[in-house]
Amino acid sequence: MDGLPFIPGFRFNDITKLDFNLSTQFQWKNGYALPKDKSTGIGKNKLDVDSILYGKPFDVTGYNPELTYGKARDDPKPMDLPPFVKLDRKCLSYYGYTQHTILNSPIEKFRVRKIKITYYLIDDTITIMEPVVENAGYVQGCILKRGQIPNPNREGRPWHWSDFIIGAEISLYGIAYRLCGCDLYTRNYLTSMGMVVIENQPMLDDPYTKFRQMKLRNVSEQSTLLDGKSAEDKLRQFLEYDGKVLRFYATWNTDISDPTECKYFIIIYYLADDRLEVCESKTMGNICELNPSNVFLGKIKLPKRWSKFPTNFPLIYLEAGNEEYQEYYRPRDFIIGKAINVMGRRFMLYDCDPFTRDYYKDILNIIQPEPIQIINLENNDLTVTRLQAIPPHTGIGEPDDTLQNCLSLVPKPPKTLDFVKFVLNATKKLRYKLKMVPVYEVDNFRDFMMEYCIGNDQMCIVELASKNSGFNKGRFMSSARLRKPGTSIDSNQFYGPKDFAIGAELYAKGLVFIITELDVWSYKYMIENKDMFTQDAIDGAKLFLESKNLLKSQENVDGISVHESTPVLSDT
Repeated sequence: MDGLPFIPGFRFNDITKLDFNLSTQFQWKNGYALPKDKSTGIGKNKLDVDSILYGKPFDVTGYNPELTYGKARDDPKPMDLPPFVKLDRKCLSYYGYTQHTILNSPIEKFRVRKIKITYYLIDDTITIMEPVVENAGYVQGCILKRGQIPNPNREGRPWHWSDFIIGAEISLYGIAYRLCGCDLYTRNYLTSMGMVVIENQPMLDDPYTKFRQMKLRNVSEQSTLLDGKSAEDKLRQFLEYDGKVLRFYATWNTDISDPTECKYFIIIYYLADDRLEVCESKTMGNICELNPSNVFLGKIKLPKRWSKFPTNFPLIYLEAGNEEYQEYYRPRDFIIGKAINVMGRRFMLYDCDPFTRDYYKDILNIIQPEPIQIINLENNDLTVTRLQAIPPHTGIGEPDDTLQNCLSLVPKPPKTLDFVKFVLNATKKLRYKLKMVPVYEVDNFRDFMMEYCIGNDQMCIVELASKNSGFNKGRFMSSARLRKPGTSIDSNQFYGPKDFAIGAELYAKGLVFIITELDVWSYKYMIENKDMFTQDAIDGAKLFLESKNLLKSQENVDGISVHESTPVLSDT
């Protein structure tokens, strides 16, 4: 029977076979089910069809795979990218100019405006931009938006990149543009396409721009003759001394008879541009409070003779310049012990900083004298303090918010929150149950709950639901710091943890409340932070919880802290 072919009609069942169970299909490895080789079939019979254990070695000698799998296919030919992918974000750039005729102008007959033409290869669109020139006096930027422009020389066809020739003129919507050159990418692209591209040509200069530059050059030469410094010297001075200043300390006495009327100033001389600035000294106790800013004189070139002008100089509508002020203060004019004239005010120099002394010694070869003492009083104290009178609180809003209107013109929110304390204790709250001191007989049936946030010292009071009381439950007082009654506003005394104890009274919104209960978490927090509470409050809380058999039940629970226990207080 072994030699019979394995086809229908030549198969015989074994009548002695009694086991027909199916073996498992998976094997377990490291906790994962993996399929195993089908080496056994039904009844654990060995299979030689699906298993390689009983497979015969295959002789590959003379084996032709084309007889089994057919003839191999040729390698696929490379596909060319479509034009919209190949030419995406690739454009040609040309630059040139256009001429605009100017009428009724004695300075210029025409104006040259430089332009940049961008040609997008993906869709043959064109855009024209004009570089921005400062103080040009006309609108610049985008001259022609992106789009296909019809070519008047070829009907029905737009302008193509082959129509742009260096040195030629093109007409776009009636405006003639002369192409003077292109960038390197454009030149390489046109050359690869077989076009002959000539060298870039120079652009035509704008006559008005040349006239303006010549005029500015003449003005610069005249200013050089007046102040004795050229533009190169000024640039070198700026690069060498930028950020370096000379600092002098001076005093100005408006009343010679009273030495305590001296005002102290700081004179800053900027070496980069020879300008000077005078600021009031806040550390020397100036009495003058007319100027809220510390800047007494802005940065200017300080003239030595500021009031001597020519008799025909129009001071009403014209400011003085280099032609009127012949001399300005230089670093050599600032010597300790001497006085300078600042717009008619006499300032006495009495000291300078160490950098200024080293600059005079190393650069100018001048040794500054030692600091001098302008005023010699018995107590040597010129500081005058004036206390601001704070008006009483009007009763509108919080006193801290009202106080900010007295301290500055633009009120700022008061800083009453300690950010570190708030972050560490934002979720920690003490909970107490309150009973209102009755004003009316119905108040005996009203119950309240108070929450005190340790992070920001704010407390809120919520009314609990009571059956047939006639009052709806809800918030009685929003979260806020509650000021103690009978204390002044300036003392800033608010209710805190030391004021909370069983039987203590709280005054809120014109009513009196009595603390009657607290939860277990609050008592546990009192034990851990005894410095924040009074000993009477801790003892009273302990007696209350023991009377309610709450403290003992919480201590007997193993593995559960008081922080995780259910609060005693509830809304019902």
